[in-house]
Amino acid sequence: MTSKVHIRPARPDDAPLAAAIFRLSLGPLSDYLFGRNGEQTEIALMRLFSRDAGRLGFRSAQVIESHRPLGMLVAFPGAQLEELNKTVTRHLLRALGINTIGFVSRALRMPSIHEAEADEFFISNIAVLPAAQKHGLGTLLLKHAEEQAVMRGLSKTALLVSPSSVHALEFAQKRGYEIVETHLHDKHAASYHRLMKRLET
Repeated sequence: MTSKVHIRPARPDDAPLAAAIFRLSLGPLSDYLFGRNGEQTEIALMRLFSRDAGRLGFRSAQVIESHRPLGMLVAFPGAQLEELNKTVTRHLLRALGINTIGFVSRALRMPSIHEAEADEFFISNIAVLPAAQKHGLGTLLLKHAEEQAVMRGLSKTALLVSPSSVHALEFAQKRGYEIVETHLHDKHAASYHRLMKRLET
């Protein structure tokens, strides 16, 4: 399958794929922040994505496809993280409506999360749809992120993995990522490993 795929910039009409990828990659954090109503969560994520809401918007995303979209990567320089988060906040009310109150309340109760340094290229979300897994697509997306980092003059990539995501942790470690921080919290959704990889520039 890997010889027939290509990676392209995401578009607003990739919103259904993006909603699925965000939920896959965020895991328990998705349910905690957006609530357990899957349909409402997907609608909100599609709205945020198509409206280019910062880190949840289409301009930060790349799609891997073979006749149809199969997976997605969301990545950007760590120096842009604060501004991208602010942009999400500006779009929340339109995307979530009355549910914005619950989202903000839950987000404020979250402990602070150290996601990326300014000199790193941060892989915010990366996932392949279940039916397309085990064909090397995740590896291609990860390599693409590393190439993007080098093109921007950055020598490190970073990502977060939930301690409960054993497969995701093994996937990253087999590809040269090392745990540099571990934070365990009473709120399971806020627990994470921070991994980093130094790149050949």
